[in-house]
Amino acid sequence: MKNIRKTAVALLAVPLSVALFTGCTSSGDKQASGSESPGAGKSKEMVKLTAAFPGQESPGQKAALQAINKKLQADGLNVEVDFKYLDDYFNKLALNVAGGTVYDLAWAHSSTLSDLVAKKVYQPIDLQKNGADLIKNGPDYVLKGGQIQGKQYAVPRAIPMTGFNNVYNIRGDLREKYGIPKITTEEGLEQYFAAIKKNEPNMHPIVGDNIQELFPVYANYYFPIGDGGQYPLYIDPADSTHTVKSFLDSPAFAQVVAKKKEWKDKGLLFNDPNFDGEGGFDNGKVAAIAANIFRASERVDALTGNVKGAKVETVYLEPQKRYIFSAGDNMLAVPSTSKHADEAVALINWIKKDQANYDLWSYGVEGVNYKLAGNAVDTSGIPDANKYNTNVWMWNDLRLARFSTNYPKEDIEALKKWDSKSEVTPFVGFTLDQSKIKSQISNIQAIMGEYIPNLGMGVTDYNSVKDQMMKKLNAAGLQDVMKEVQSQINAYVSQNKK
Repeated sequence: MKNIRKTAVALLAVPLSVALFTGCTSSGDKQASGSESPGAGKSKEMVKLTAAFPGQESPGQKAALQAINKKLQADGLNVEVDFKYLDDYFNKLALNVAGGTVYDLAWAHSSTLSDLVAKKVYQPIDLQKNGADLIKNGPDYVLKGGQIQGKQYAVPRAIPMTGFNNVYNIRGDLREKYGIPKITTEEGLEQYFAAIKKNEPNMHPIVGDNIQELFPVYANYYFPIGDGGQYPLYIDPADSTHTVKSFLDSPAFAQVVAKKKEWKDKGLLFNDPNFDGEGGFDNGKVAAIAANIFRASERVDALTGNVKGAKVETVYLEPQKRYIFSAGDNMLAVPSTSKHADEAVALINWIKKDQANYDLWSYGVEGVNYKLAGNAVDTSGIPDANKYNTNVWMWNDLRLARFSTNYPKEDIEALKKWDSKSEVTPFVGFTLDQSKIKSQISNIQAIMGEYIPNLGMGVTDYNSVKDQMMKKLNAAGLQDVMKEVQSQINAYVSQNKK
């Protein structure tokens, strides 16, 4: 998963005043989805499914899809799949569905799921009918991540979720070079930054305005609204009353942004809006960057290809207690214009049913699109014309995922055990119904965007803007939002105790 967190932080900037049609047919460049069928794999006529994804087609896609469709049919699913790629993904998906374009499978994300369900971009799906393996192979709380008001709308990827977006990627080879032990504390991290500043004049110790990586130490909380560190409210999981509180005037938030300013003032934190931090890390110009649990495994080939002997490590600043707050980020959903929700669910179930299906869908044809080196995926020596680059981050399943030959086995084992000592909180699966407070939330998000990036970059002193920021937030309806969130949290927790 690329470290834009694959979210819609600019949440559907284009208002959808046009009506949303379910099950519409269309012409021109709108893709027909085939004839209706009573159940997955049982139609006499071939069912054509169109998947909408972000990104762009890779050279090896056509041959890979031919092999995928051949195996689908051999396995008894009478479907044929095609991929369509959309730029400006969430806006384009919503507008196209509103206009009647038929998609049968699409990327979804927890940050936009509730909003797009309300706009009828996605439709409810029935996992009992065609998703037996999805139900059997994962913990219940994972599937809850794709539910809205008790209905299943999407299938989240199955990955470690403890502190998922609260980690750094660092250069493990440089940590070892300067004699620094494995980093699990803020002190160890700062020791690493200091060594980089002293010994690597052509590197930035850390870049970026993200603040979430410090949350395990200062703010190990559940955040019911927001994304990317911009959170107006929180619940302390240690609070048995589950009281919703304001975050941006809390001592925890003040400590987080004070630490970022301290790093900036010491010359450790570099920020330039024109500097590509992600590319900088992968090209050896940056020593630490905000990441997620899976990011190291995804970027390892780029880094080792660009910087000889480089190692990428994941750093999680260990909290007093590990929690699981949510059960999904990236997901697969069925758009409302599809007439083949059953077949689409059967396809997702097929992908995750076994290793052979997962490998074919995710990596293509072995020996053509990739090679296996032990249990690892190796694309070295594969001609560019055969490269098959799908968005595996959308459907990752830790049971079946393969990793690069450059990713250490001990790191893979650590991922598999990542959630083993974590407490599953009662908030997993909660999705806020924003219908009563939509305008307030929109205004609050705009205000947070005025202040939090600069605070995260360490260029603004928190105490100089706190009062002004909170005055604006309260005027925008923060207390109304807090009251509504509390009501919904209470109802959700109470319902799930039954």
